[in-house]
Amino acid sequence: MIAVSRLSVKSLPLLVLALLGLMFPAALPVTAQSPPPRLNPRFGLVDGFVNSAEASAAGAGWTRVFFRWDVIQPGGPADWKPANVPDPLIDAEIAAGREIVGVLIGTPAWASPDGTSTAVPPVEFWGDFVYKVASQYKGRVSRWVIWNQPDITDPASANHTWDGTEEDYFRLLKEAYLKIKTVDPTMQVHVAGLTYTWDQRQGTPQYLARLLDVIAQDPDAAANNYYFDAVGYHIYYDPRQLLQILPDVRAILDSRGLADKAIWIDETNAPPSEDFIEPPNGTPPFKISLEEQSAFVVQAFSLALAGGAERIAFNKLRNERGHPDSVVPLGLLRGDDSRRPAFESFRTASTYFADVEQAQWQQVGDVVVVTLIRTGQTTTVVWNVGRTPTPFNLPAIAGQALLVNDQGATETISAVNGQYSLQLPAAACTNGDYCFIGGAPWLVVEAGQPAARELAPQPEPTAPPPPPTSTPPPAPTATPLPLPPTLTPVATPTAAEVAVATAPPPNSGPPPAILPDTPPQGQVLPDSEADPFAPAASSIPADEAFATPVPPVSARTILRPDRLLWLFVIGLIVFTVAYGIQLTIWNRFKR
Repeated sequence: MIAVSRLSVKSLPLLVLALLGLMFPAALPVTAQSPPPRLNPRFGLVDGFVNSAEASAAGAGWTRVFFRWDVIQPGGPADWKPANVPDPLIDAEIAAGREIVGVLIGTPAWASPDGTSTAVPPVEFWGDFVYKVASQYKGRVSRWVIWNQPDITDPASANHTWDGTEEDYFRLLKEAYLKIKTVDPTMQVHVAGLTYTWDQRQGTPQYLARLLDVIAQDPDAAANNYYFDAVGYHIYYDPRQLLQILPDVRAILDSRGLADKAIWIDETNAPPSEDFIEPPNGTPPFKISLEEQSAFVVQAFSLALAGGAERIAFNKLRNERGHPDSVVPLGLLRGDDSRRPAFESFRTASTYFADVEQAQWQQVGDVVVVTLIRTGQTTTVVWNVGRTPTPFNLPAIAGQALLVNDQGATETISAVNGQYSLQLPAAACTNGDYCFIGGAPWLVVEAGQPAARELAPQPEPTAPPPPPTSTPPPAPTATPLPLPPTLTPVATPTAAEVAVATAPPPNSGPPPAILPDTPPQGQVLPDSEADPFAPAASSIPADEAFATPVPPVSARTILRPDRLLWLFVIGLIVFTVAYGIQLTIWNRFKR
């Protein structure tokens, strides 16, 4: 017995190591894995580098990364520190096949007259920094965005980043453009992401229009491509804004002979207020459920393509732990890397919106239909903006289609009398009277392309009203889309794959109601600042600004897998030590 007991004591460490090896397989040799998902170059994620594997799983083809001047050159012109985003993270994104879009921002204290990062820097120091950083990342970063949101003019705003005028920003942009093109003429330079709604609220001409008027005064502007290749916008909450803002931005560019300039949506999101697992830090401006955020992704991405956006980015991949950066956590992933429903919605869009060549939108009563003509296929996105479920007949292109919901679940459906019968869920309207996100969308994926799709007769289409400073939204039309450089082609689903629910006959239920498309009297469209969730200074006491509300206590919140894992590890260690001590004492007394 003693010999057996001693053998057991000696074997305990090996037993513990074996158990730990089973629990932590990353410590074991890595076996061959299936190839990573194919990426869609149209759709990006802000800060995808925080979890490159999940960014790839979502199908994101590009990511936006901030490179802060005040971090890279904190001590002076001769100083050069590693970037705020380490190179291994950048290299992992490139290895995954994702394009890097860098944002240059942040005046260092030594280049600022008042020591703030929002100050207008001396142009020679700025140009030197841009040249060095473009040289360092040549071959890795292909596009550079110059600053962020210079249109927010109020220094008290949490989103204010630029103290200068349009003339000051033009000098910043011009110097950056010339230096970057000197390093590599193929690099692309973007105007800073703008909010649109800031000027809309102020009742002033759009910042882009004012900036272009300044650029036009430069005698060398035309010879230098007007010192930019693309413009970007930040549009939040209401997907209908995309049909108002994009045509207006296009008109601003076209009226100045700049029809070749691409328009990007650098940021979009409708962050949830109802996630009890990771609740808001304060009172959000709008009530939005997790399911509505998921529906928003498909609706916003399809409308952005129909509005003529070349690329669209979701802000952002993952919440910060404790999400101190904003009242509402924005991510597709929570701080613990668990997926929200919007993650699957992003993946659904990146898969079934691949290779889009042309897009058009229509609204029939309460039903919005976006037709995305792809290479050899058509994806039609359909959703209901009304408050009651709505039956809808969609004219078929093929005899069969793949019906897909926003979570990627699929089912094969067949056309009857040349139509697909769909039952469209009602809009959830979590926010109450101002209901700006439609119901859960359906995607109908068919082989072939429509010569012309005529929808069943319904009340006249109701387009969203234009904001005060914009031109009227266009009539529903086909919009040719510029194709971005292909990084990796997206897998094309076959018509034999499967979708989510069979629709009941379209003639049952109440007729669709026509609801107003405007906010209640006195309200304006949601603000689309980059961080539109920061509370006013007086709304939350300073010492409570980042307090995290305690979520409801339940078995799910207590018995989380990570907690159970650590409890098991600690229990195993305690048991091993206690058992070893017990055997040692027993053996000593036995002698």
